[in-house]
Order: sequence, then structure tokens, then C-alpha cells
Amino acid sequence: MTNQRNSDVEALSGRRTLSSLVLGTGFGLTGAGTVMLGVLLPTISQKWGLPDDSAGFLFFLQFLGSSLGALLTGANRHRSLMRGYGLLVVSACALAFSEVHMLFAVFFFFGLGLGMAMTATSLLFSDRYGDDRAAKLERLNFAWSAGATAAPVLFLPFLHMASLRPLFFMFQGLFLLLFVWATFKERRETGSAESMLDESLPPNAVPLASLLPLVMLAMFAVGVEGTLSGWLTTYSHRADLQNAGGAVLATSLFWFGIMLSRLVFSTRLLAMMGRQRVLRLAIWCAAASVALLIAAHNPTTIRVAAGLAGLGVGPLYPLFLSFLLERSARGWIFSVAGMGSALFPWLTGLLSAHYGSLRYGLIVPCGAALLMVVLLPASLRAAGSPGLRRSSDLSSEF
Repeated sequence: MTNQRNSDVEALSGRRTLSSLVLGTGFGLTGAGTVMLGVLLPTISQKWGLPDDSAGFLFFLQFLGSSLGALLTGANRHRSLMRGYGLLVVSACALAFSEVHMLFAVFFFFGLGLGMAMTATSLLFSDRYGDDRAAKLERLNFAWSAGATAAPVLFLPFLHMASLRPLFFMFQGLFLLLFVWATFKERRETGSAESMLDESLPPNAVPLASLLPLVMLAMFAVGVEGTLSGWLTTYSHRADLQNAGGAVLATSLFWFGIMLSRLVFSTRLLAMMGRQRVLRLAIWCAAASVALLIAAHNPTTIRVAAGLAGLGVGPLYPLFLSFLLERSARGWIFSVAGMGSALFPWLTGLLSAHYGSLRYGLIVPCGAALLMVVLLPASLRAAGSPGLRRSSDLSSEF
């Protein structure tokens, strides 16, 4: 009996490891899909003559869809995962054949699929690894940022083609493979996690008002990240019109900074430094680097500022998320946080169109970073309250 039990435990562990590997790979692919619009934006804008306010509205629709997708993710993680990847298969195919009048609607549904797939994956990891949630989420987000980092370079050959259809068809095929996995292979592993969901969810003992500072910080962090990832290619391209590869490099450096910082803080360094100290340093680094980006007048400075911004922004969202998921493992957290990535890139485009310069538009993420500096003490007080103290002490367990 004992041998049989040990065999079952080993089999379950093996299935879970394989499941986590596939889901992590899919999460990396959603990272590439999320940054795709920003990388393709100069090409799309030139092809259809989109001004900055219309381009910003494309970001708004994609990330609005992503936020709604997070909100629609329910307790049945497996079903949400299937629906998310199914939507991505259909919308990636639709992008290949879309004209300008359909582009806005298709990017909305593409974002909807991204939101459902990313949120379901994050909640699955949160359910499975409750005792090691913060470190696992940092590693999962490292996979996401690895996909986002590699994407601009991998997309570069497609930008020199006559059509973007091969890129969209590639995404369709990869998302189809993940949809098949979620449909036929993920059901058993996800089902076992869902059977314990009610027991694993944290109690709702903390008033919503005490969570608001952390939710706002998460929203600003996602907003800064989304704005920079979306507009950096265009901003760098306008500073050096003859070098399309250099424009893509700035975005790659930004995502490399995010990937590196998330990798570093998924180790014991997080426990050694302490979560609050990491948050303070990261927020100040993000605010200073965005200010440097606005002041930059040459491509080299833009690239340096982009890399520093990535280092600062990288740890923020996973750390805020780990605090919040300790108290409410629900999709609304991802939805509210995701509104930052819908609103801030759009506002950036509106300011840029109004003043005739994207440099003015980047005041939006800079202001959001400064607001994080102001809000951080209130959020840390909430994290230090009796209801949330257990969450803030988790880093000592890693």
C-alpha cells in the first residue's frame, strides 16, 4: 500500500511538473502576444496612416479586452484556459485577414483571449503553490517576460516581409497547440486543483478598503509596463528614423531588464533584501528611468533608459500580486490591475497627438511612477496590518 501511494505521489508530481512546464511556455507565448502590437505599431501606423491617438486606442482596446478576460476568469480554471486559447486561435487568424476597419475589434478579442489565458494560468499556479506563491509567480512572470524580451527580435524578419500574415499564422498554430493541450491533457491536473479550491482560497477577512492601495499600485505598475512596452519602439524609431533594428533593440532591452530583475528576485535574494526594500528601490528606479527617457535626445540614452526602466518595473507587479492573492485569489484583481495597461497607453497616445510629440505622452507613465512613490507607504501599512502580515512575511520562507 505504501509503495502504491509513493508511486501515485511520484506520478502526480511528474504530471504537475510537465503541466507547469507547458503552461509556463504558454505564458511566455502570451508575453510575446502582448507586446506584438507595440512592435508592429510603426508598420501598422504607416500602412494604414494611423495617428498617435488612433494607435493609442488600439492599445486601449487590446488591454481593455485583457482586463475583461481577467474578470471573466472564474473558479473553473481549466474552462477559462480553454476559452482563452480558443479565442487567441480565432483572433490570430482574423488578424491575418483584417483591414483597418476590423483591426480595432480584432485586437479587442485578441486581448480578451490573452487576459483569460494569462489569468487562468496565474491562478492555477497560485492554487498549486500556495506556500511558495511569491517565488512561483516571479518565475512564471519571468517566463512571460522572456517571451516578451525575445519577441521584438524574433519579429524583426517579419517586419521586412510584404505582409504580416506569416507572423499571425505562426501565432495561430502555436496557440492551437496550447488549446489542444488545455483541452485533452490539462483537465485531470486542473480538476484536482479545483477540487481543493474552496479549502485553499484565503479567507475574505480583510476589508476591501485595506486592499485598495495595493490594487492601485498594481494598476500603476501594469500601466507603466504596458505603456513603455507599447510605445518604446515608436519613440526610439522617431529618434533614429534610419535604424529600425535600433528601435526594436530599445524594446528588447526594456524586456531584458524586466526578465533579469524577475529572475534575480525569484531567488533567495528576495528574502535577504526584504520585500519592502525591493519595492522601494524598484519604484524609485522606475520613476527615475522614465524621467531619463523623457529627457533623452539620442538613441543611446533612450536604450540605456529603457533597460533601467525594465530593471525597475520588473519586480513590481509580481510582488504586488503575491500580496493580493494571499487575501483574494479572484480574477477581479487581474482585471482592475489590467485597467492600467488599457488606460495609460491610450492616454499617452492622446497627449502625444495633442502636443505633437510622444515625449509629452510619456509624461503619463512618469506620473504613474511618481504616484507609486507616493502610494507605497500607505500600501505597506496595509500590508503590515494583522490581516496582511502573513503575506508580507512570506518572503522569509523562500
